Amino acid sequence: MKRIPRATISYPFPHEFDAGKYPAYYLLSAVPEKDVQSAILDLLRLYDVDAIAVDAGAKGLRQTLSARMRRAGFDAKTISSLLSGGLGSEIPAGHSDIVGTLAPSGRGLYIECKRPATIDESGKVFESAGRAEPEQLDFLLSKFERGAIVMVAYSQDDVKHYLQAELLRNLDAMRDRRGL
Repeated sequence: MKRIPRATISYPFPHEFDAGKYPAYYLLSAVPEKDVQSAILDLLRLYDVDAIAVDAGAKGLRQTLSARMRRAGFDAKTISSLLSGGLGSEIPAGHSDIVGTLAPSGRGLYIECKRPATIDESGKVFESAGRAEPEQLDFLLSKFERGAIVMVAYSQDDVKHYLQAELLRNLDAMRDRRGL
């Protein structure tokens, strides 16, 4: 299969950082990715969206297992083999940070979280925003092509603005289901 050069791909979902969309106080805050993810999950809970965080990289677990395996005498090749899928890992490369399902449609939701840029008091960027890796964009595109709602988000507001109608439909559907 012939690969399309990435520079020619136009992704049909939000995936790039635009500093002009964010207030200065947010960019001055040096918000880490984990806080972006946590804020988005809080927003989704507020709208009663069924969503979870996925640690696709499982970096902490892999580091812990690797250290324990070295102490137990495993060689580097065996450790590498086991930690790169040999343990039955089914999470594909590039899997998004948040996965959810929207009511009443049952439509899938995939959100890749990235840290926003950080600016100093003069407004100068001193730390660039996180960028989605090619594998992450490919994963999101594959889900989009199957009908899911996907995006790369740098803040809770990104999600709220992009998904406002779906969030309200979800909330109404869940209230109706519960008889509220």
